[in-house]
Amino acid sequence: MCGVVGIYHPDPRRVAVDSVRALLTSIGHRGPDGSDVWVSEHIGLGHGRLAIQDLTDLAAQPMRSQDGRLVIAFNGEVFNFYHLRDQLKAAGRRVRSTGDTEVLVEHISHFGLDLTLEEAEGDFAFALWDMPARSLTLVRDRHGVKPLYYTTGDVGEVRFGSELKAMVVDGGAADITSATAALMGLSPTWGDRTMFENVRSVQPGEVLTFSGSTIPGSRIFHTPLDFVDDGEFRHLSKRSDEEIVDAVTEALETSVRLRLLSDAPVACLVSGGLDSSLITTLAARQTHDISLFHADVEGDSERDAAEQLARWVGLPLEVTEVGDSAFLDAVAEVTYFNDVPLIYHLNSVPFYLVSKLASEAGIKVLLTGEGADEYFLGYPQLGLEPYLRKVDRVKGGAQATFQRALPRMAGILWPRADERFSALAERLAFRYEEEIVRQKALDALGGDESIADRGRVHSLVLVQQHLLSLLHRNDRLGMAWGLEARFPFLGHDLARIAVNLPMRHKLRSGMRFHDPRHPFIVDKWAVRASAARVLPPQLSQRRKKGFPVSVYSRLRVQPGLFHDGFVCDSFGLSASAVRTLCETASPIWLTRLMLLEAWAQIFLMGLSVEDTQKWLRAHVTLTGRSARARKHVVV
Repeated sequence: MCGVVGIYHPDPRRVAVDSVRALLTSIGHRGPDGSDVWVSEHIGLGHGRLAIQDLTDLAAQPMRSQDGRLVIAFNGEVFNFYHLRDQLKAAGRRVRSTGDTEVLVEHISHFGLDLTLEEAEGDFAFALWDMPARSLTLVRDRHGVKPLYYTTGDVGEVRFGSELKAMVVDGGAADITSATAALMGLSPTWGDRTMFENVRSVQPGEVLTFSGSTIPGSRIFHTPLDFVDDGEFRHLSKRSDEEIVDAVTEALETSVRLRLLSDAPVACLVSGGLDSSLITTLAARQTHDISLFHADVEGDSERDAAEQLARWVGLPLEVTEVGDSAFLDAVAEVTYFNDVPLIYHLNSVPFYLVSKLASEAGIKVLLTGEGADEYFLGYPQLGLEPYLRKVDRVKGGAQATFQRALPRMAGILWPRADERFSALAERLAFRYEEEIVRQKALDALGGDESIADRGRVHSLVLVQQHLLSLLHRNDRLGMAWGLEARFPFLGHDLARIAVNLPMRHKLRSGMRFHDPRHPFIVDKWAVRASAARVLPPQLSQRRKKGFPVSVYSRLRVQPGLFHDGFVCDSFGLSASAVRTLCETASPIWLTRLMLLEAWAQIFLMGLSVEDTQKWLRAHVTLTGRSARARKHVVV
């Protein structure tokens, strides 16, 4: 995993090395093990290296194919590159290095880009320059694990890079609609829009090609929708519970094995929850050359469960304690590395601090549990749907009665959702993204919502939306410390099973009061059943907490925080309006405004991270908790 940048000109002038180097410097934290720039007519590529596969100079980038035709700047991993290398060997092509980048570029050179993308299982984003065709191709993996952004200039110039910082090194303007959506609690990592005007994200599974024009040719080579297979769905529908658990377990074991492949030290992030506990146990069965790391968040601790897991697998656990004061002290720094406001994921700070702890211990690869909740339905509100549908039927009957007898009263009690301004404003701010994604999922499943398996619809929507925000968080805040995050639950075979798994194997009714948030409904049934084979019940049946953070309820924001700032300017707030806001708004809303303002101070107003942190400390206070930020080792 690394950082890539570049500049493309449609006219044949040579790109300046210093211009590419400036972009690369802005994301230097992504490449602590070396960097280089390659320029020619039309194109300049830059690469910052985090050495994980083949630690020698043979794997340095940008890398040119042996036939001299292609040049690649690659970020990420191809987990099945041994398979691709065997295909090259059978075709008589020699590979000198022991890493995946050379295999990738040589495979593309020999077999073509389309076949390579079809064959490769990995998390990656890369820029590929075709010398004879004079064309630039930008590619992002099918889940969107690795990031890639681009922006176009007035004279046809295209700039691209792994982080938004590289796109605004000369300054940028906020996309106000995206800023408003973020303030509403929507993730600014979904869709191709970003927090900045004229900066776009390459979409998951997208291939963009620039050739003589700033208007790229675009196509999708694969998305999670392409895992939909009605034949597989029918096959899985007929299989017994035991066979389902066998299939899920086998696919997850394979995915873990592939993601343990590394020439650099590997560890597991242990939250205390089911998903990371299962991954850790399966990884520990394959190798004991791993370590465990945990963030113990004050007021929301899951440390007991993490320590129990460490004892179960017989591996040491390192813990960083995250108190309220540590949270506040890290907000500016984490915002800088995150590229977007921390509103959607307040737990970004604990993730950043536990990544720091792992990096200080020499770790370069971190396995995490993201993807299980999205593919196998681990969110509590989904478990409530059977009850809510019954309530809706009762309410529907009452509504029909009122509409017949008292139509005006019915209009007050049941206003149409699309007539409520707040609901409409949210959809507009988010550009109807959720509705569009949901409709595409339904189309892939036959287009009839009444007969489509709801579990499949839910999974496809969550994987294409909420999961992207988690992948963004893990990429930015891990790479801030030179750490590559890997996600075994996103293995292709496992994802294919999950997309086609009937609802009853994800959410299952029962007589046991499993969780007060969804009583008598067991979430992630197939994952829990798999975990029950290798974990004690107190871990395999543990309720989901979701890396919780409640510090916002203990923050007190003073009006001076917003003086002459982005929030006041954007919404036209007077000094008295700001005082009223700070006196009447809920803690969560004040926290959102604080986090948006911190982002704007750094990325729009040019304030340094250090000065932003001082400014936050001057205007935000804490109540009711002590300061903590230290680490312990538990055996």
